[in-house]
Amino acid sequence: MKNIAYSFLILLLILFSRESIGESQPFDSQKLNQLKQDHKGQQWLLILWSIDCPPCFKELALIQKLSKEKASLPVVLINTDDNNESIQLSTKIIADHQLSHLSNYYFVEDQADRSRYIIDKNWYGELPRSYFVNQQGKFHGKSGLIKESLLRDWLKLH
Repeated sequence: MKNIAYSFLILLLILFSRESIGESQPFDSQKLNQLKQDHKGQQWLLILWSIDCPPCFKELALIQKLSKEKASLPVVLINTDDNNESIQLSTKIIADHQLSHLSNYYFVEDQADRSRYIIDKNWYGELPRSYFVNQQGKFHGKSGLIKESLLRDWLKLH
């Protein structure tokens, strides 16, 4: 009986860890509200990327480099490809960049316009796109590749 209980506990831990990190999850307004709540009072970074965006891969590589210095980076990744075929590829890309430990999400199929609007009604989809969120929860968006020095300063990696 003890072995069954132990096995059940291990299974629950595995399922919980897959739900909270490692597995991409669909993005919606509830997820954004939860992210805001989870990071309340903290400075964090929201990075939007696509499998069709070469500069996005440079940014993912930079986040990978920084996460080797500090595994618990306050970074959330959102893949903006809104088709189901991209989910597996984007999950592989995140794994290849060793970023599965970060929270990562994807736009639900055929919901890209709505998802962009949820994040920022003035954002039209240019990538890479990053949002620097301060301790008061204010979002500051920036399009284009982010310089390493800016990321280091924001994430307090000196």
